[in-house]
Amino acid sequence: MYTNLTIPWLSAAALALMPVGLLLTAVPRVQSTRHSALSARHRVRWAALFALAAALVADLAYFLGAQADWVLAEIPLPGLHFALPLSIAVNGLTLALATLVSFVIVMIAQYSVQYLDGDPQQARFSRLLAFTAGFFLIVVVAGNLGLFTLGIIATGFSLHQLLKFYSERPKAIMAAHKKSIFSRSADLCLLGATVLVGQTTGSLQFTDLRSVAEQNANLPMGLQIAAWLIVAAVILKSALFPFQGWLIQVMEAPTPVSALMHAGVVYSGAIVALRCSPLLVRVPDALLFLGAVGLLTVLIASLVMTTQTAIKSVLAWSTAAQLGFMSLELGLGLFPLALLHLLGHSLYKAHAFLSSGSITDQLRQVPAGGKKIPSMGTWSVAVLLGVVIAGGGAWALGENPLADPVWFALIAIVAIALAQLLVKGLGFDNWSDRLGALGIAALMGGIYLLLHSLFVWLFGRDLAAPLEDTSLGQQVFVYAIAASFLLLSWLQGPGRALLPQRLQLALYTHLYNGLYVDFWVEQFSHRFWAEKVGVELPRKNLAVESLESIARNREVLDNSGGVQ
Repeated sequence: MYTNLTIPWLSAAALALMPVGLLLTAVPRVQSTRHSALSARHRVRWAALFALAAALVADLAYFLGAQADWVLAEIPLPGLHFALPLSIAVNGLTLALATLVSFVIVMIAQYSVQYLDGDPQQARFSRLLAFTAGFFLIVVVAGNLGLFTLGIIATGFSLHQLLKFYSERPKAIMAAHKKSIFSRSADLCLLGATVLVGQTTGSLQFTDLRSVAEQNANLPMGLQIAAWLIVAAVILKSALFPFQGWLIQVMEAPTPVSALMHAGVVYSGAIVALRCSPLLVRVPDALLFLGAVGLLTVLIASLVMTTQTAIKSVLAWSTAAQLGFMSLELGLGLFPLALLHLLGHSLYKAHAFLSSGSITDQLRQVPAGGKKIPSMGTWSVAVLLGVVIAGGGAWALGENPLADPVWFALIAIVAIALAQLLVKGLGFDNWSDRLGALGIAALMGGIYLLLHSLFVWLFGRDLAAPLEDTSLGQQVFVYAIAASFLLLSWLQGPGRALLPQRLQLALYTHLYNGLYVDFWVEQFSHRFWAEKVGVELPRKNLAVESLESIARNREVLDNSGGVQ
């Protein structure tokens, strides 16, 4: 379908040029000189701008009618029943992701100029940034699982070099090595899934995979195993609990690298889940498992985040919580909502990291006294109002949360989120401010549900719809979601004051140390890299701070109000 105003492959050609420009920019070798640094960063900035311009051209051509996928060539694979296509996926999902990623790359490239100005290794940094961005754009525009997997592998190796940019920092080197353990494991899962999909369907194209998944009443065992391997890759790539340790510890890398990681690359797991959503919905147990791991990550990361005092650590745990939330949405089959979450949080996280240096100045403006802990009555009223607002919005959109378990979970999540805002509003002294907060909450809830409906309309044909028939396990999971978010809200509200002091300190201590789950990964990593990076093998778990230090940290946290 295309009009006379354009040609069918124009959008695909523009998308294909996006990674090519950045990768060609990274080819020339660089030196540790001022001239080389100026030349390299100048090339990367222009290549990033070219990628963004190409994305906008692709958007325009797509809406004018250039909506045909493009297969440039097929590479035969000896011994296998399928070939590797060099193909570009042209659909709304690709265009949304390509525009987002190219915009973030432009911002990071521009920020890096000033951030690394005068660094003798700035030219090398710019080259590595171009390589990583170019490979990740291949991931974004790939039209088949094989090219996607190759792009992910190349992105991982290039990003590994960026994470080790400051070679004199042992912690940065060790964190990069720890990440490589999970990244390579996820890559193996994706390679296994690629082979199974190709051997079973005879094609690696996402469109062909969708056709096979939708038309076969009995899904072949090879595709069922592939779905589980994809879910495993999503969990590892998304740093879900208990594999989140490296995501927290890569903060030793330059800030632009942290922004690139937390605003882009770490979403590769969610992207492959969206691409393969027609397959995943045919294996509901795999989706249910992904959602359960996501829910666990949300609960733990949200609580751990409130105990951290370092700005970057708070941001890192916040990313872990949001990735868990996104995986929860994927597990519920809310693929358009997960895409909305990905786009919004990516932009927010890029801004948060690139402006992290000014957050401490903002916190100095917070009045003394910290946050006021709401009473049980205030919190209960806020939750009830949140349920009324969210439920009313669903009914206004023609949905019945009581009849649809997925919508029931969505309304419960939105209601608890609105309750957090309403708790603050109910704490105001006069009724005009309280009513104002209520109006803002109602507006935000309505906008969120409207955006969800809009994304269903815009991207529904590119993503799978959740299965209408839900199993008993899925129904129990939905109620577990509502109960878990309610418990989380209570612990962050009146529960803090109602718990015994000794229990509060114990929880704070264990949560501050991330429940120690990363200790075993630390031990395993040191067996291979301790001598290379000059770090001694830890003899015990992470140190537990004294009660006085914990009290001081908690006071800082209460005064700061936290970072979402």
